[in-house]
Amino acid sequence: MHLPADLLLASRYLRPKRTFISVITLLSILGPILGVALLVIVTSVMSGFDRDIRTRILDMQAHIEIQPSFELATGRPGIFEDPAPLLETIHKAGAKASPLISGPVLIQIREQVDTKFVKGIVPDTERQVTGLARSLKKGRFEVGEGEAIIGQEMALQLNLRLGDQFLIHSPRRLTESISWGQDGQLQVRENSSVYLPEEVTVIGISDMGVYEYDSSMIFIHLDQAADLFGLEWGSATSVHAAVPDPFDMSEIADEVRAKLSHCRVVTWQQANRKLFEALRVEKNLMFFLLTFIVIVAAFGISGTLITVVVQKTREIGILKAVGMPSLVVARIFVLQGTVIGVLGTTLGTGLGLLIVHCRNQVAALLARIMNVEIFPKELYHLSQIPAQVTPSDVTTIAVLALLICIAASLVPALYASCLSPAAALQEEN
Repeated sequence: MHLPADLLLASRYLRPKRTFISVITLLSILGPILGVALLVIVTSVMSGFDRDIRTRILDMQAHIEIQPSFELATGRPGIFEDPAPLLETIHKAGAKASPLISGPVLIQIREQVDTKFVKGIVPDTERQVTGLARSLKKGRFEVGEGEAIIGQEMALQLNLRLGDQFLIHSPRRLTESISWGQDGQLQVRENSSVYLPEEVTVIGISDMGVYEYDSSMIFIHLDQAADLFGLEWGSATSVHAAVPDPFDMSEIADEVRAKLSHCRVVTWQQANRKLFEALRVEKNLMFFLLTFIVIVAAFGISGTLITVVVQKTREIGILKAVGMPSLVVARIFVLQGTVIGVLGTTLGTGLGLLIVHCRNQVAALLARIMNVEIFPKELYHLSQIPAQVTPSDVTTIAVLALLICIAASLVPALYASCLSPAAALQEEN
C-alpha cells in the first residue's frame, strides 16, 4: 500500500537514523506526556476531594432543612411549637423527617468554660435522616435525658471519656435572666426564674471526619434541649429531612416549598453553595495553571520541527522544485506535530491513569525517599488519597493537549511552505 507523500515524509522525518534530531524528537514527545499526566492526576484528585466532601456533608447534614420564619417582634428565629403537621407534610412528599432544636451553648468542666453548639435530636427518627449513628465510634446512639454524644476531637481537647460529666449553660436563658439597669449596670430581672445548667453524661463519641463538627457539636435529646433553651416540650427550632436521591431532589424540594410557603426551605446544595463554588474555582484554576506545562511542551515541539526544517532545507527545495505544492509541504510538518501530539497525549493519559490507580503506593514510596509524609492522614481524616477519574475531564485534557501540539506545528509548517526552491537548493548542509 502506497502512503501519501506528505504522510510518508512526516513518518520518515520522525524517525531519523541515530541523529541529533531523533534525540530532540523523543524529548519533544516527553513534554506532552508529563504535562498531560500531571493534568490527569491533579484533576482526578481534585474530583476525588470534591466527591469525598459531598459524601461527608451528606453524612453530617440532612438533605433539606425547614426553618420557621423570622420573628420581627423578638428579633429571634421562629419556633415550630407543634412540628407534627409539618412532619406529616414532608412524609407525604416522599421524604423522611426529624425535628431539631439547635443553638450555641457554654459548657463547663470544673473551672474550664468553652463555647460549643448543641443539637437536640430524636434518636429514632434522626438515624433515618443523617449519618450520625453510622459515625459513632464508641458508646451508644440512643441518647436520653441527661446524656450526650460528642465528637472525637472535642473528647481529645477536653479529655472527656465515656461516663464523664459536664455542665451545659444556655446563653439564651442567661440573657433572659439579666438586664441592663438605668445606671448602665447589669442586674437580675425581677420576674426571672431560677436558672440551673443542664448536667449531662457522655454516652457516645462520634467521628464525622470534619474538624468543625467533631470539635464543637454536642448531641442531646430533643426534650432536654427544649428545657435548656426554655422551650415547650415537643417544639422545634427546625425540621430536617432526607430524600431518596439527594442529587435529584428539586421536585420534592419544590413540593415542600409550595406546601410550606410560610417556612424557609434550604437544600444541602444551597447551604454549602459557597464551599462547592470554591472547590470548582480551585479545580478550574489548577487546570488553567497546569495547562501552561503543555503549552511550554508545545514550544519544544515547535523548536524540534524548526530544527527538522533547517536540517531538511535542501530536500524541501527539491520537493518544491519538482512541483510539490506549498500546502503539501506545510502538511508534512503539521502531520509530524500531530503524530507527536497523539503519542504524547496517549502515553501521558495512560501514565496519569496508572499513577492515579497506584496513587497511595506512589505517595508511600515518595514519603520513604524524601522522609516527608505526602498525605497526612491525621490532617485530612482520610485513610487514602481520594481520586475520581471523570471521563469528561480526561477527554477535555486529551483534546486540548492535542490541539496545542497541532498549533505548535503551524509555525514551522508555514516557514517550510514559504521557502523559495532556489534559495533552499543553494543552502549548505
